[in-house]
Amino acid sequence: MESIYAVLTVAAIAAMGIMSPGPDFLAVSNTSVTGLRRNAFAVASGVIFGNGVWAGAALLGVSALFALFPSLFLVIKMCGAAYIAWLGIQLLRSASKPLPVSTESANSSSIWAMFAKGLSTTMANPKAALYYASALSSAAPENASLLLLSSMVAAVVAIAAIWFSIVVLVLSTERAGNAFRRFKIYFESLFGVLLLAFGIRQLLSRS
Repeated sequence: MESIYAVLTVAAIAAMGIMSPGPDFLAVSNTSVTGLRRNAFAVASGVIFGNGVWAGAALLGVSALFALFPSLFLVIKMCGAAYIAWLGIQLLRSASKPLPVSTESANSSSIWAMFAKGLSTTMANPKAALYYASALSSAAPENASLLLLSSMVAAVVAIAAIWFSIVVLVLSTERAGNAFRRFKIYFESLFGVLLLAFGIRQLLSRS
């Protein structure tokens, strides 16, 4: 019973973090309304995998490593912030350009590129490791078994998979795509400004 409660607690905490607007959501939602649904799912898969990596890293004590070597965390954080800000700048630059017509001939390499985009966006935020570390440490019973800790990571991945699948399925509809084409300059400008703001905020953050 205690194990089930611990897993459910982690799932609830993870849901609050995953469903909060951030670089992950912007990457998935922007791809959903601008391209093929399978490309959006590829980006979402990268984001989901990245959340699983950070949750797993929390179990391995990466947060403790960051605490012991704050300069390492600072370097990773600065690189991640710069990458997120760069994504925002790219969106702002492309906001006024016409949206190319989607084609079903997208090849497998583009799918991997989309997966890499989602994964890199998530991995560019080392604070996710600290978030999951606090979630797992606060919810895990003392002397939790490897099976229980693995179940917690699985819960994080499941929540991320459910949420981002919903985002893709809703925003990749024809109605959403048509709406985006009509207001592309506004949507991409908003997404770009938000990503740039996330990056700048992380660059200026001291924690």
